[in-house]
Amino acid sequence: MRTFEDATGRRWDVAVSAESYGTQRLIFAARADSELRARELDLSSRLEAEQLLLRLTDGELRALLETAFRWQPG
Repeated sequence: MRTFEDATGRRWDVAVSAESYGTQRLIFAARADSELRARELDLSSRLEAEQLLLRLTDGELRALLETAFRWQPG
């Protein structure tokens, strides 16, 4: 899991979650409220997704957040 700030200074936690059919996604959770967003990754293993998350810069995370869709679990 990582924590970063968006362009407005809002803090987000981001973690990897498994998607159906072997793909992975990033789940973004806003710290100030209950907003959740998700962004699918074109990766087949959780290990690849975790390694990617560690390599991403805060700027890259902000860009992924901008393209993420609102998400509700279940």
